[in-house]
Amino acid sequence: MAFDRENGKFNGINHTNLPLLSFVMCGGSGSRLWPLSRIDKPKQFHHLSGDESLLLATLKRLQFAPENRISVIGAQAHSEQIAEIISAMSDVGDIRTILEPVARNTAAVAALASLSALSGCDDALILLCPADHEISTTEQFWQSVAQGVPAAAQGAIVTFGLLPERPETGYGYIQAGEPHGAGYIISRFTEKPDYDSALSFIRQGNYFWNSGIFLFRASTVRDAFLQYAPDIWLAVQAALDKAKRDDYAIRLPEYLYQSVSAISFDHAIMEKAGRRVLIPASFRWSDLGSWHSLLQHQPQDSCGNVLSGNVIAHDCNNSYIRSDSGLLAVSGLDDMAVIATKDATFVAPLAQSQHVQAIVRQLTQQNRAELYYEAPISLPGTHRQKVQDWLFEQALPLWSVRGTDHHHGGFYESLSMQGLPVAGLRRSRTMARQIYAFAKSSQAGWSGEAAGLIAHGLIFMQAKGRSRNGGWVQSFHADGSVAESQENLYDQTCMLLALSYAHQTGHNQALQLAQETFAFLDARLAHPKGGFYETFADHANPQAILSSNAHMHYLEACLAWHEVSGDLVFLRRAAEIVALCDYYFFDRDYWCLGEYFTANWQRIEDKRGTHTEPGHAFEWAALLSDYAKRTGCQNTQRMAHRLYSNAISSGINRATGLAYNVVSREGRPVDSGSRSWQQCEAIKTAIMLDGYNGQDMRPEIEARIATLFRWHLHPAKRGLWIDRVDKNGSHCSAHVPASILYHLVSALTLYLQVTAKAADTPVAGKSGISERIAMSV
Repeated sequence: MAFDRENGKFNGINHTNLPLLSFVMCGGSGSRLWPLSRIDKPKQFHHLSGDESLLLATLKRLQFAPENRISVIGAQAHSEQIAEIISAMSDVGDIRTILEPVARNTAAVAALASLSALSGCDDALILLCPADHEISTTEQFWQSVAQGVPAAAQGAIVTFGLLPERPETGYGYIQAGEPHGAGYIISRFTEKPDYDSALSFIRQGNYFWNSGIFLFRASTVRDAFLQYAPDIWLAVQAALDKAKRDDYAIRLPEYLYQSVSAISFDHAIMEKAGRRVLIPASFRWSDLGSWHSLLQHQPQDSCGNVLSGNVIAHDCNNSYIRSDSGLLAVSGLDDMAVIATKDATFVAPLAQSQHVQAIVRQLTQQNRAELYYEAPISLPGTHRQKVQDWLFEQALPLWSVRGTDHHHGGFYESLSMQGLPVAGLRRSRTMARQIYAFAKSSQAGWSGEAAGLIAHGLIFMQAKGRSRNGGWVQSFHADGSVAESQENLYDQTCMLLALSYAHQTGHNQALQLAQETFAFLDARLAHPKGGFYETFADHANPQAILSSNAHMHYLEACLAWHEVSGDLVFLRRAAEIVALCDYYFFDRDYWCLGEYFTANWQRIEDKRGTHTEPGHAFEWAALLSDYAKRTGCQNTQRMAHRLYSNAISSGINRATGLAYNVVSREGRPVDSGSRSWQQCEAIKTAIMLDGYNGQDMRPEIEARIATLFRWHLHPAKRGLWIDRVDKNGSHCSAHVPASILYHLVSALTLYLQVTAKAADTPVAGKSGISERIAMSV
């Protein structure tokens, strides 16, 4: 093998007629290096050995192959990080990306690599490499690969082993048998032995560390899968056949790929295959999978310590000490690992640092946010890809199937934490909000069957939900029959919002239904002092309680109809509610929002009159800001800003960054728990107030998105959410309310709109709607 300096390649690696294709396994979670490595940024994206990420170092190493044909197989959730690293290379070459919607271990990856190779040629040699290993001697790496090529070309599955330097219990071991060419026939595999066994392996002299690097013919692995694990091969093939392809990546469909068995290539194939060869590696290698391995591979001080970040160490020896946040001062430590990040600290003897896996299991059981990602990043658009993936690839596909009742009609009120329908009453407002969510998402670029879902909801509500007075009933039994026939203000406003978006997406009957609903409100619920009663019965009830919240949703619906129609009648309707807020709802003493009122619009005297919800303040502030931008009303804009300012200063739990459920007018927590919808409304308000009085709210927007993911989205199963958490961030939800999808879609599509790049297609628009709604005030 010789190095061609002119072309920067090692020649003589492959003397066969088969192309050599390199595939990088980039889907690992890196949990053994928690808390530095998190699910959203595992170790392959960190700089753990030098000035570049482990993935970038791996790609650069593979570029020395003459064919220079590289593919990265990674997680859809990491697509942006993968793309950024590839774009940072000076010579990108022909690097393809295959994105997995869910992790399915290395057997699935080996099948993907083989299928991809066989789709482009009759056969090929495949070099399958982890993205997160340290190999500092590139020439020796390719010399070892060259030694393995003859055996692989002849039909053996080749792997590369390292002579053990110590009795490491975190590595797999391979026992070498009879010599075979430049290597040995493999006798057996042992996965992560105990200390005594590892020591015994070293003394025997014929055991090697398993590097997890493989070399094989694509046809060889195809035949092995069809013999030993045909279900994996066929399931991966089905997913690859239905994959979406674009200039950047091949994206596997979750509905097919999730059925692939999650098992390692070693267990599925290597332990059973007939022809297996071990090549003793001459390169310097570490999987950097423990704090002890990082201590071995990073520069040490005179006492054998690796000190990284803002660290002061006194009388410490042979320890790995790292701080990525504030000052970390330690004294008297020997052979210890101490890692402090912005939100978590891990301390353990180096000899037991592999036990971090036990910690990770506990974090998983408790659904701790710290397992998923670290403190928020505030660069504008940071979370754009994550938002798109979660909303369009996870949440909407799940709710469009599991949240829809195809037997009785309409939508389920909630799903279990496992994503199954929950029995119980179903509210009209939930039906309306699901119609809105699918319509709005369709405008924002979701390619799912939105039109059919909107029609499904409208058909159900028209058939089962209309009252004899022209309004909408309150709730339904599971079989679709009416449970509560009362027409309340809140449900009418939710239907008006849904109908506006249904109309925008081409559902013609929505216009007539909206006209009838507005007429119902004017005739049956209008209050003589402005606004509306909650129900018709409240007209004759001097003890009736009026609510500001339903009026906020009415304002939202009026603004939506003004947007779709351009008709000023809806802006005048909105103006009545804004005036009501200014006169009755807005508390000028505390800059908060009154929630409940007497039948004469006076603040009620009991505790409900002294409590306020920060989430409602965020909702009002966003809508008031929207109204102010349409009308130029500065007084309304100031009111919006004051509501937001008070909610941020008095309504946020500083321990979690989440909005409280309820606080007093003076700002004392009354219900210190939090719900997911409040965080969505905080995002919308920050977006709407961006630029007001010269304030740059973009860092706040990104921080709020990160907080939503941290506490509510990441800890739940894909496409679901944790709705309720307590003051410490522990989860309190027994199920997943469907009505929250409305809040999530509203906030996240607005975020996608404002972070869209100039070259992007606009996120939402009117699509040439020209109809005007002829309706008197």
